[in-house]
Amino acid sequence: MLVAELIRSCSHAKVAEAAIHSIGPDLAHEVKLRAQQRGLASGEYVAQSVQVFARSAHSRDWSRLSTLLRGVDMPILAGLHFILEFRIASELGLLADALEKASFKLPAHERLREGCRA
Repeated sequence: MLVAELIRSCSHAKVAEAAIHSIGPDLAHEVKLRAQQRGLASGEYVAQSVQVFARSAHSRDWSRLSTLLRGVDMPILAGLHFILEFRIASELGLLADALEKASFKLPAHERLREGCRA
């Protein structure tokens, strides 16, 4: 149910825009840069990321997302964070297991770097 709410809510650019700023400034900045490269507003990039994940994620990615949402204080934000890292990792051409190695405690760009070093 939380996954469905995440997809439903964050597929809207205005909701996604507000959510990304709640996650933190490092990820918000990274998203802003990536959005600008594509001629999009940050909220549009985030909403698009959620929609792409919903359409094309593999079952293992859905499973990782569901597992992540269990027992966290802010599951929608945690899930959105995961989806954005998934997209950024895909854009950077990183292996899928980079997300598995991420700590989910560092800012997004640092987590991705940590995943590459491991």
